Amino acid sequence: MTTLIVDARVQDIARRLLPESVEIEVLDQTERRFPADQLIEGDVLGAVSLAGQKKALKAALSDGPFSKVAVFELDPGEPRTFSESVISLLLGELNSARREIGEARLAAARLRTESMGTTARLREIETLLYTLGNPQLVNALSWQPTGQMLHLGAGQSLSQFLPVNAVGLTAVDLWFPGVVMPMIDAFSVMLEDASGAIYPMQAAQPDMGLETGWLRFTLPEPVEGVGRNCKLHIEMTDDSSLTLGLSQPVPDPDFRATGAGGPLADETLALRAWQSLGGVRLPSCSPKISGSQAVSIAESKFVPASSLPAPEIFARPLQAADHVSTAHWENENAILVHPSRKGPVCAILRDIDLAGLSHVSALVTVGHARAPSLNFAIGVAPHGAVDEDGYWQRRMGPWVSGLPAQGWAQAHCIPVEPITGRADLLLAVSLAADVPNDLSWGLFRGFRVSRGASEEEERG
Repeated sequence: MTTLIVDARVQDIARRLLPESVEIEVLDQTERRFPADQLIEGDVLGAVSLAGQKKALKAALSDGPFSKVAVFELDPGEPRTFSESVISLLLGELNSARREIGEARLAAARLRTESMGTTARLREIETLLYTLGNPQLVNALSWQPTGQMLHLGAGQSLSQFLPVNAVGLTAVDLWFPGVVMPMIDAFSVMLEDASGAIYPMQAAQPDMGLETGWLRFTLPEPVEGVGRNCKLHIEMTDDSSLTLGLSQPVPDPDFRATGAGGPLADETLALRAWQSLGGVRLPSCSPKISGSQAVSIAESKFVPASSLPAPEIFARPLQAADHVSTAHWENENAILVHPSRKGPVCAILRDIDLAGLSHVSALVTVGHARAPSLNFAIGVAPHGAVDEDGYWQRRMGPWVSGLPAQGWAQAHCIPVEPITGRADLLLAVSLAADVPNDLSWGLFRGFRVSRGASEEEERG
């Protein structure tokens, strides 16, 4: 806004001559003050005095902030000269503004030109870092199943806070001890962020092959925003019921599986949370041990260690002179296999009804806080087969390697021979490094047994 200070005696004439956009601040020259000591707004370009009173107006402004402004004389009988002076003043201001704008644009163009090389280099470095570290996805949370379970009945719901940022979250894997696909339409999973926004999640069709108990629920695209908390909601919507796997107990009730009336258990849900960029393919829920074999799962159930026969040592290193043992620990409801420093130890559980077995997995843990890291494997063979040929190693699934003290994991096995009736389970543990085997408590907490559909069931 442009402002001129005007002598009160030429106020009316100045108002007629000046554009409406120019503000006028009237000065009483005799009293040397503005009306009511008002605050002058905008840029003061100059002052207008009565012809012959230029020095008097300068004197009136000399003791204030406008002492250096240009003063123009206005002769009521010859206003043309004043108009030309004001037009010249405004044109000067316009040219000055244009010059400043041009200088600013030139400086911005120079900065942009100088920064283009730096920006291109930073993009090259960023691309290199992405290529080296591959941070397009991250397993932000992993709570492994422990064998504890939670039953969710018809119409029931639960919620649980997750200690991860919701931004970038794209999928959550939940662990189920039994087959859930026939009931998945009645099972609702939703994500809530700190602002209260709800994101419905869809169950992803399991990969062709084996089912390990993990089922993935995905979002159409990763959650956007800045730093938001995360809460998971699960609800059964009709008359169906379902059993969910639980993980470790936690002291904070906010992170426990919680229903309408409060915490439903001391544990958290067994789950895995994934954060990724849009369009990134997440790792499969199933281990890649089935090859091209298509396994159709008809049913699955969780079998606790207490439901199985007592274990026996089947194989041990010939040079083993240190402690080697196996036992069923009733208080822990787990099967212990204690390995040797000289090599793996294999325990056997004999004569179990596993007819139609297509896949078996074991929940394993290193039971002592000061134990060395251990390796685990599980295998299965027709009852008595390993007693006859002794080849237990070829019937084992992939080893779970380097599990640290009190760590949890799942070991998997697809039988190499058809299991048509009763079978033997093989449980193997070894040390991950050449260290003393003290406190090497390799514990098998429970087993998830999956039975494949028969040819008649597949055709039906």
